[in-house]
Amino acid sequence: MQKDTKKLIYETFVQLLEKKPFDRITVKDIVEACEINRNTFYYYYSDIYDVLEEIFMKELNELLGAHKEGKSWAESFIKIAYVAYSHKKIINNICASRSYEYLENYMYKVCNNVMIELVQDMAQGMDVPESDIEFIASFYEYAFVGVISEWFRTGMREEPLELASRFALVVGNMKYSLRKSEKNQRLRKENED
Repeated sequence: MQKDTKKLIYETFVQLLEKKPFDRITVKDIVEACEINRNTFYYYYSDIYDVLEEIFMKELNELLGAHKEGKSWAESFIKIAYVAYSHKKIINNICASRSYEYLENYMYKVCNNVMIELVQDMAQGMDVPESDIEFIASFYEYAFVGVISEWFRTGMREEPLELASRFALVVGNMKYSLRKSEKNQRLRKENED
């Protein structure tokens, strides 16, 4: 029964988010729609942000699960972009709220983990300082989140596949940056000798 109640709260929140901006949804709205009391809501979630974070975590787990199944980051991104695209109303209602910053911060957190792993994978067998790996990952993290944020804010007019193809234009530059870092590292070592 407990698992069903938590699922009911989660699904009700998603339904409400399809109808109105995030910052206009209250715990009262959720408990009335679920026909439960406030204490029951607070038994499962500390606040509405907690429910929103669970939605984000579910999507993140799908992304990471797809990657662990051997799919490339591009394939994983396309999958997640299609999930976001199929939930345009929810994304639009988060973007229309004052709480959009919460989503954006979450995207930075997730993208940071993804980019660090991606750049580390590309740097395998190369002599690249960890600080350069972190910088390159950070650079692409901000670029990707910026593009995705703009895509969200403008109503996701581009198809996810089109957006992914644009990302593919610059992903190759990561390898170029790593080779440049490796060359600089080699030159530094030669100058030290």
